[in-house]
Amino acid sequence: MRTVGQILKEEREKKFYPLEEIEKITKIRIELLQALEKDDYAKLPPPTFVGGFIKSYGKFLGLDTQRLLAIYRREFSEGKNPPRILETFTNPLDRKRFRLTPAKIITSMVLILIAIFFGYLWFEYRFLVGEPFLEVSQPPDELNATIESIEVLGRTDPESKVSINNQEIGVDFSGKFSQKINLKNEVNTITVIATTKNGKSTKIERTVYLRK
Repeated sequence: MRTVGQILKEEREKKFYPLEEIEKITKIRIELLQALEKDDYAKLPPPTFVGGFIKSYGKFLGLDTQRLLAIYRREFSEGKNPPRILETFTNPLDRKRFRLTPAKIITSMVLILIAIFFGYLWFEYRFLVGEPFLEVSQPPDELNATIESIEVLGRTDPESKVSINNQEIGVDFSGKFSQKINLKNEVNTITVIATTKNGKSTKIERTVYLRK
């Protein structure tokens, strides 16, 4: 079965996209794109970030990102890309007893703060350059309704604004939202849009049939 890297590379070459153009659009550095296409995970950041790269790259190419992520997770679960283990842990009987010193405590705290800082920067970067997450759980598409009002339920990023049929609605602290919509026609289109502060948006439409 083809790997994630092979699928991405074949689709890119099929559509004649150079890596330089992919870099400009996805904001993923070209050396990371090359490592991704070669399945060279040793040159890539931790799996959480790699999953984000795969999602952005696959979305640009018009691929099924959920399928790509499933293949990626399977590659790791099958042990094709096991996490690297430091040599000092391969023979625990030979290692020296660990001693906790003030210097080690300070160093650990500094490293943790640095990791939190860069994690925050990465989250903000993804929020600014990417489209917001949006999920509509109710109603399902092409629902046959027998009453003239239904409830729209879903969730998005807490920082995003949500509108339903051009009417802005509230979003709670966890990103969930709900709104009752009146059905006026036999065929009703419900348009839900989530928009970030910098104008990036994601749209989902649902068609609901009113059967009286």
